[in-house]
Amino acid sequence: MIKNTLIIISLFALSFSNAQSGEEQKRERYKNNFKDVLFSPGIIVQHETFLDFNMAIGEVTVINGKIPLIGFDGFRIGFETNLRDRNNHTIAPKIGYEISATLVVVRLSMVNYFQNGNSEFRLLPELGLSFNGWANLTYGYGIPFNNGNLNNVSSHRVGLSFNLDKRLKEPLFN
Repeated sequence: MIKNTLIIISLFALSFSNAQSGEEQKRERYKNNFKDVLFSPGIIVQHETFLDFNMAIGEVTVINGKIPLIGFDGFRIGFETNLRDRNNHTIAPKIGYEISATLVVVRLSMVNYFQNGNSEFRLLPELGLSFNGWANLTYGYGIPFNNGNLNNVSSHRVGLSFNLDKRLKEPLFN
């Protein structure tokens, strides 16, 4: 447990470090200097397939240099659902924070699942691969704070999400 915690802390700390090349880096800003708002849909597999709908409010970063830094960091608010009728229909509002930079994504969310009159609150750390912040493939483990007797939600999950912004997409496909 301590080893896993140290690994997560190390990855988090390393995501904030950057190499100094001596070259003046140019930070490209678009439209304004304020926070960016992105639509961030996704798909999650955790015993069943869930759809994920989020609004991300933060900053899109595009720094061109010897080592480019392209990504997004900011808050996410939204919900996930399995889109079932009646039996075991699950909806889960959530709020979290994401840092996705070039190759790595780290995300921490709080999720409350509702299903058939039951409720379960979870803390959800996620870690994974980022493709310039535009597409993120993550693994997460939901830490439950109560037993909601949910039928189709496991603790382990794999997710694929997209931060829809052309500034993130262009470097990936050009």
